[in-house]
Amino acid sequence: MSDDREKPDWWRANERARASMDLPSYEPPRFDDNVYVHEVVPTLESVHDCEVLFLGINVEYTDEWTVQIDGDDAFSVERSRDDSGNTIYHIDSEAFRSAVERATGEIGATD
Repeated sequence: MSDDREKPDWWRANERARASMDLPSYEPPRFDDNVYVHEVVPTLESVHDCEVLFLGINVEYTDEWTVQIDGDDAFSVERSRDDSGNTIYHIDSEAFRSAVERATGEIGATD
């Protein structure tokens, strides 16, 4: 998103908050291919009628985070932060889509 008018309100609010505290620039969480998470997850949730959540409980910096689908652990992803402290998930957006699609077919299935 190159134009400020295209940014969601929450993004602009975060930028203002960081600027007021003289913090590095804000960029939303993104995948390895620089696609923003908020551009992928809502579509997946709509298509698969589910809730997708990235979750890290009592994790340390190098620990993987769990991706939950409708409250069930589906798969894990590595993550880190860039020089400005913004989150990068170490999976590209297409691989993430595929993982969610596989998981939605498996979660709740009977053996």
